[in-house]
Amino acid sequence: MTASTLYSTLARDQKSMVLVRRLPADQEQVWAAWTRIDLLELWFGPAVRGEPGDGNRFVLEGRGQHGDTITCEVLSWEPPRHMELAWTYTGEPETRVTLDLAATEDGCTELTLRHDGMVPPVVPVEYAAGWHMYTDSLEAHLTGAPPLVESDARFSELMPDYLRTIQD
Repeated sequence: MTASTLYSTLARDQKSMVLVRRLPADQEQVWAAWTRIDLLELWFGPAVRGEPGDGNRFVLEGRGQHGDTITCEVLSWEPPRHMELAWTYTGEPETRVTLDLAATEDGCTELTLRHDGMVPPVVPVEYAAGWHMYTDSLEAHLTGAPPLVESDARFSELMPDYLRTIQD
C-alpha cells in the first residue's frame, strides 16, 4: 500500500492533534454539513438526541460497527466560521474539538480541526486517523459522491500511515 496523504498532525506530547484540509465547497455548505442534523448524519452519523447550536448539547452516534456515542456541548458558536465543542466519546474523558472554517479565493473552504486534551485512555493517533476518515466522508458528501459506507475499513487502511508518524 502506498502512503496516504495525511491531513492530521499529532503534537509531540500526543495530547492534541490538528487536521487541516481543503474541502471542495463554500464555507456556508461546509458549516451546514457540520451543524444541520439532516446533513451531519449523511457523512458522520446520526444524532441520537439534540442538535448543534449555540450552547446546545447533542449526542451523535459514530459510524462503524462499534455503536459508540459522542456527547457534545457547544462552547463557542460563530457561524459560519468557528465552533468549539466539549467532546465526550463513550468510555473516555472529556476533550475539546475546535473547528475553524476559512473561505479560499477559489470558492473552497479550508477546515482546521483541533482536538485537544487527550489523555489516557484516549489514543490520539486513532483520532488522527478517525478525523481523516470522517473528513473523507465529508468530502464525498460535499461532492455528491457515494457516502463512505465502510468507515471501519477506511480507518484500518489509514492507521498504519498514522502509526508511522509517531514512530519516526
